[in-house]
Amino acid sequence: MNDQQLIKLLNKLAESYFLLAPQKLDDNLLPGYEYGIREVKNLEEIDWSGAMPYGSWKEVLLPYHERLFDIQKGRLVETKTKYPPIACLAMNILDLKALTLFEQVFANDLYYQKRRRPMLIVGYSTGLPSDYKKYKVFSHNYEENVLEHVIFDIFVSRQKNGRLKFYSGSEKGQLTLDQAGLTDYNNIEFAGPVAESGPDKTLLSIMAKMEKSANKKIWDELDKRCLACGKCVIACPTCFCFDLEDRDNSAEQSRSRRWGVCFYNDFSLVADGRKELDTVKKKIFFWYYHKLVRIPKQYSLPGCVGCGRCIKACPVGININETIKAL
Repeated sequence: MNDQQLIKLLNKLAESYFLLAPQKLDDNLLPGYEYGIREVKNLEEIDWSGAMPYGSWKEVLLPYHERLFDIQKGRLVETKTKYPPIACLAMNILDLKALTLFEQVFANDLYYQKRRRPMLIVGYSTGLPSDYKKYKVFSHNYEENVLEHVIFDIFVSRQKNGRLKFYSGSEKGQLTLDQAGLTDYNNIEFAGPVAESGPDKTLLSIMAKMEKSANKKIWDELDKRCLACGKCVIACPTCFCFDLEDRDNSAEQSRSRRWGVCFYNDFSLVADGRKELDTVKKKIFFWYYHKLVRIPKQYSLPGCVGCGRCIKACPVGININETIKAL
């Protein structure tokens, strides 16, 4: 396989899909990031280096604000929304793992599924499992069969000799490759998000230590540093909490949802004015516990994929890897 076949595939996708991909940023306002996810207007501007882009695909999969339904004459009426066919290009392996978690969390969510259905996911790697080492991932084994446990339609892997190898991960992906005239590819059948050997052992070890860590001094240390700004939550590709917002006035009766941020003051606010998360220390512990205990227990998947976005986003330099080492 050579790059001409990749161009052939992209040109075919451009006929039917709105293309999004990592591209070089035009400004220097984002320290630590050279690339961001943008609309593709020129195929030559797509970044195929495998570098972690600023922002995450969460903004595409689960928009910051989404109107769900209206109330008309006492009846619930689903909001008419057109979901464009989007091809998400060059999604790295860690973002594919985040997507795979979302697919479990929102498996029965009507609104997520309607947005997701017309999408095409094209993963990319500069070499597996070397990507894990490059991204310094803490919670995954370097398994050879990683592609069997992540969701994608097409996956492109650059080999050591520079040539490209193509995989299909769905019927949609297989059909797309065939239509593009690419016949030399391997089919990967999704074997579920968790390997047959069970959840990652490092993940289980971290989970066990986190469960017993409530009185550890690390939380007092982080309490003194954390600004509770919530930038880590916004940057994280696996944070999926949301708030429901109802509007009831003469002009509009509707329900929407928007991202919820557990560091914000209204996150745990209840009707009588009390808040469970009423200190910064509690908010920090809540966020880590959700990532490292609740998500793994419910889905047998890590709530942190190791992308490092929260580390770069934090204005006071809190590092999740250092926190885990402290635990």
